[in-house]
Amino acid sequence: MAHHSPFSVLLLASSISGLAAQNVTLPDNHYLMENPTQLGNVGSTVWWPGALTSRFQVLYEASHFLSAGVTGPVVITKIKFRGEDGEKNLGGQSYAGVLVELGSTNLPASALSTTYAANRTPALPYTTTMGVLGTTTVNVAPSAGSIPNNWNIELDLLAMGNVLSYDPTGAEPNLLIDIDLPNLPSNPAPLGMIPISNTTGTAAQIRGNGCTSASGATTGTLNANPPIVGVEFIGSGGYATVIPATNEFYGGACGGSAASFYQAFLNGEPFDLGAGLTLTPDNPIAPNYYTVTGGAPAPDTTQVNAAPNQTADDGLWSHALGFTFNYPTGSTSTIVASTNGFVWLDPAQTDSAFAAVVARLLGSPTTATQVPPYSSARLAIMWKDLNMLRNATINPAAGLHVLTNTSGGPGNAICYVTWWDVGEFNVVGGVAAGHTQWTFQMVLFEATGVVQYRYGNVPQYATASTVTAGCNSTIVGFSPGRIGGATGVNAVDPQNRDLSLEVPFATRPEGSLGNIGQLAVATPIAGGVQYGGRLYAGQTVRWNAVNVPAGTILGVQLLDVGSTRPGFQFPGITAPGCMLSTTTGALLWEVFLLPSGTATGTVPLAVPPGFLGQQIYAQFVVLDGLLGGPNLITASSNAVKHVIGLN
Repeated sequence: MAHHSPFSVLLLASSISGLAAQNVTLPDNHYLMENPTQLGNVGSTVWWPGALTSRFQVLYEASHFLSAGVTGPVVITKIKFRGEDGEKNLGGQSYAGVLVELGSTNLPASALSTTYAANRTPALPYTTTMGVLGTTTVNVAPSAGSIPNNWNIELDLLAMGNVLSYDPTGAEPNLLIDIDLPNLPSNPAPLGMIPISNTTGTAAQIRGNGCTSASGATTGTLNANPPIVGVEFIGSGGYATVIPATNEFYGGACGGSAASFYQAFLNGEPFDLGAGLTLTPDNPIAPNYYTVTGGAPAPDTTQVNAAPNQTADDGLWSHALGFTFNYPTGSTSTIVASTNGFVWLDPAQTDSAFAAVVARLLGSPTTATQVPPYSSARLAIMWKDLNMLRNATINPAAGLHVLTNTSGGPGNAICYVTWWDVGEFNVVGGVAAGHTQWTFQMVLFEATGVVQYRYGNVPQYATASTVTAGCNSTIVGFSPGRIGGATGVNAVDPQNRDLSLEVPFATRPEGSLGNIGQLAVATPIAGGVQYGGRLYAGQTVRWNAVNVPAGTILGVQLLDVGSTRPGFQFPGITAPGCMLSTTTGALLWEVFLLPSGTATGTVPLAVPPGFLGQQIYAQFVVLDGLLGGPNLITASSNAVKHVIGLN
């Protein structure tokens, strides 16, 4: 087994000090998140455990570097790990005496041995050249809870004096990482160590392998799902800035008549509703629709009980209001609050579904006999998988509180539904306090029928741990549910709306047709169950529109490199309630003459290399105003923002 000499490494380090680093992520299809379905990012506790010592080796093949344009020698200066994608964590652990050594090898991932020494000195025809051993103290940074999560563990090889000269085109093209954690972190429980993002996929996709054991062992257990590794290096290739390929729905659709509204946040999308929302009925006695405006007061945590009403996971609390609350399509004198961030306007409801699914908001995902039924009206302030007891050790009153305040006299009662210092279900350690500490409050006013969504401390990113098909990370909105009860039909789909920007707006009395929806469809990789057709080099995308109004004569798919946020609304250009979310200079990408209810795109856009970070905006509009009428755009979909990035 060959070694790089300490003297040569010292010379190499001094020659590159101060140079800008390039980046790659291993494997090369995990830039966005650890799970290709974009749900259920579970991570792994075997690599950097908080309660055990550990040693592990990770091997990644050269193809990951080659795909990032690294075609010659580079100097690796930093190795990084990130916490489980989508999980927020306080960090703070400190590992002393961590041993770090990198090497280059022609050992393939499939031949990685359970014996550590055999990977460092493999039998011919395989060879390995190990670098210089480095020792460091690792301080674990907080995890933001983003997708991808930030790198919370960074091993600075330059500071340790063990940078590695590495060539993915050389005789030993693969990278071997050998790390030993002989000491427990200085502050394990109750903080707990966040699971480290690991890989998901086939062997051909991962092209890597790992082996792990307790520190001091000479052999370990193979793990075909090694941790995701970030690599910084000096040299050509890679990426100065890592930009994952993402989609985002924005704007607001029109063309139908919908009593519902919602924003269904994608996994990892910023949760930007901290200013709150106010829902005002047109008539508090017999509401026909809500006008939704931005802004609401902060939560009033004096309006809580001495103890929470409900702390059970996936729990419900039925509450007699003491007054009749009227809402579009119905009224109730009893509400049923869920610990998962929503309120049923129906005393018969018994479901506290943790999975935020748009079809469930609008009625039922399958049939009228769905058990349990999702047929009733629902107000969703932050519908996601929550847990009421995460912060009970720092606030004994943490949990779900429901009370009616009658101090204003007859006719002026106010009901407060408060989720106070609650946490997310997916938190390391199960009961560790402080990692996620959210407070939000729904307020129902008897006199006016107004509903306020008040937000205090809320997540920076909307994320979910569930693997439920069709699940969004978080849903905020309102729906009357199934029109006509359990034997009726789902509420029509208003389509996703950006509630932080596209306000004020008004819902409408429920009709038979929802608004136009926009859908991106990509090949060869569809892009995951949430994001749809993400754009990166080699992808080809087209766009479909659904719920196109009957009788439409001319529909147009617009593409743009700019957007209008909030959407452009002007009499003579857009019909009332409609908006243009691209710019007025958008390209007419595809024209549909007499489209049916679904306009299926046939003109593809191929994404070439070299457009990292470019943004593309897509929106479908109906231009029947060209043929007469007061407005040019008579109906429109919401829009999709594509960021061309890495898979």
